[in-house]
Amino acid sequence: MRIHGFYELGHALDVLDGESHGFSPADIERVERYWAYGDMHDSTAGFVLRLRDGRRAYGEFQHWHGFEQDEDFRIDVEMLEGDEVPSTPLREPIDPSAPWPPGGWSDETAHLDRLLASGRGA
Repeated sequence: MRIHGFYELGHALDVLDGESHGFSPADIERVERYWAYGDMHDSTAGFVLRLRDGRRAYGEFQHWHGFEQDEDFRIDVEMLEGDEVPSTPLREPIDPSAPWPPGGWSDETAHLDRLLASGRGA
């Protein structure tokens, strides 16, 4: 059984850097909504994040599963204005002909918020 978004958020939190991205994992209050997609070759996900200082951000994570140790992780972040939700990907989608976001947005984020809380020692 796969819990959607958990794997991707865990990796994104490892890659997220306050200096490069403008906030760190400890700055995230909660996940407002997300989308996630994965297959044998890659995993992608996007997370709308509410930060503790009231700002909102969108983080998009991509992981290419490599054979013979050839793999890549990438995270892109943009700050959001007001209640906006991204309507296009930050990078070229893996399958440009597929609908975006893959599988649609989900507001069911309790499992992701528990992951955030466990990282803060809560």
